[in-house]
Amino acid sequence: MSLRVVGPMVLLLLEYAFVLAVGPLLLSLGRRVKARSQGRTGSPLLQPYRDLWKLLGKGAIYSDTSSWLTRWAPAVSFAALLAAVPLIPWLVLPAPLGYVGDLIVLVGLLALSRFIVALAALDAGSTFGGMGSSRDMWMGALAEPVFLLVIFAFGGPAGSTQADVIAARGVALGLGYLSPPLLLAVVAYVLLLLVETGRLPVDNPATHLELTMVHEAQTLEYTGRDLALLEWGQGLKLALMLGLLAALAVPWGLATTWGLLFLLAALAVTSLKLLGGHLFVSGLETRLAKWRLFRVPDLTTLAVVLAFGSLALTYVVGGGA
Repeated sequence: MSLRVVGPMVLLLLEYAFVLAVGPLLLSLGRRVKARSQGRTGSPLLQPYRDLWKLLGKGAIYSDTSSWLTRWAPAVSFAALLAAVPLIPWLVLPAPLGYVGDLIVLVGLLALSRFIVALAALDAGSTFGGMGSSRDMWMGALAEPVFLLVIFAFGGPAGSTQADVIAARGVALGLGYLSPPLLLAVVAYVLLLLVETGRLPVDNPATHLELTMVHEAQTLEYTGRDLALLEWGQGLKLALMLGLLAALAVPWGLATTWGLLFLLAALAVTSLKLLGGHLFVSGLETRLAKWRLFRVPDLTTLAVVLAFGSLALTYVVGGGA
């Protein structure tokens, strides 16, 4: 196998290892920030890794009413999230595998992950599962059109919906990349991130109250390694959303050559951007209370207005030039 093939594959494996490792850490960091804001110590930062290790070593138990869908849904959902990793520039520009898909494909993969888990929750025959599935799919129907608009807001000035092309434009422009359209797109994306990852004020991942839980209601029937895949998938999805925000909003720090020192520096910068972005989101959560379910459209409507404002400034006023 030639070096031209081995190099991108090794780099892609490095990116996979990084994203899979950082996902549980992001979840733990968010819980720690919220605990400190409430005057509690919180669980250790490495607790999610211990929980995953314990769950992966246990078998799965299934309801008598469930079918093959319940058994395969966690693996399919996790695989869909894994397939989205190469679509985001984590360390180097251009992406290691070149063009394997754009951000519209990313939206589709996230929708597939959401859809298969919702179907499985219905398949198990649980009342809570059906409630959580209906809520999650309703939120997805609100979030996915907003996601497409935000992608167009970021990609319009670059003339592409491919993440590494947008990031490469930002790197080339330097501080000239900062503009009012970019700011509006970033705010719209942050609002979208709260909905897509189920954070406050949309959902509270720490609660198990039947009147408020969404994602947790869909995982109540799962145990063992299936539950581990679903929990790990939540961390992976959060890492994907934050990684995309880092690549599109602050692309500086990505390596443009494959030198070892450049890659290590890019790894450090990307880690700082992910942790910084999640600290900001977690801090924002501590200032917000859980909203009623039917107030969620208010959040997505504001994101739509901001995304349209970004597009208007780009194409009408010329703010994205």
